Amino acid sequence: MATRADRYDRSPRRELLGYAVLVTLLSTVFYVVGPLLGSLSAVTKSNVPAAALMFVCPTIAAVVLARRSRRTRELFSAMRVPVLPWYFWLATILLMPVAVIWASVLSGADDFAVPSVLSAGLLAVIYLVSALGEEIGWTGYALPRLLSIHGEFASALILGMFWAAWHIIPFWEAGNSATWIVGQCLFSVVLRLVLVRLTVLARMSIWPAVVCHAMYNLAWSLSPAAGAHYSPWIVATVVACAVAFLYLVRSPSPGTRDLRP
Repeated sequence: MATRADRYDRSPRRELLGYAVLVTLLSTVFYVVGPLLGSLSAVTKSNVPAAALMFVCPTIAAVVLARRSRRTRELFSAMRVPVLPWYFWLATILLMPVAVIWASVLSGADDFAVPSVLSAGLLAVIYLVSALGEEIGWTGYALPRLLSIHGEFASALILGMFWAAWHIIPFWEAGNSATWIVGQCLFSVVLRLVLVRLTVLARMSIWPAVVCHAMYNLAWSLSPAAGAHYSPWIVATVVACAVAFLYLVRSPSPGTRDLRP
């Protein structure tokens, strides 16, 4: 007799479609409730709408679908901490803060201030938790399935476009202009290219993506005037240069084809 796992269609395309639908349905709750709850600025020190609490949705959807197909162990195996050179972790930590600071300078900011250790530390913890809530889903569940169909660059683009679209409503609820939203969506795709490259270099561990993602959010919150000088178009251009470099770096570890599940 066929088991439930045997009956479950493990086609990567079907799994990805189911994942996209479930994430969207779960997120709709936060899209609707977010405006009623207002802003999270008292916690984040920057303009973050309550809809951002939807960071839990990618992981919830991933766990539900992984349990359905009895592949939970496979999902959480991506949470192993990889053994990587110190300079890899240093670059992962500093890449986005340097990009945000440089972009702020190009935007004309001159009111930089050094945050207190306590304030920066609390924000770092908050953003690490929220980044983990997203990356278990995006990097741990969706990315391996995309890589089983497409190459690394195409997988990053597809995931980045969905990730950007997923954020559009919260961007709008935060009161941003259409130009800002388009620029931030472009930046989101570029950032996802970085996160995917780091993940492949780390042999599919999610932690470099989690750290880099969290450090971007932290740098944005601590940028001059709580992000008032932040220009997504400039940041996207700066990070695109990093992307060009990262995709020219070839890892001595197995290629993308060998990393496919």
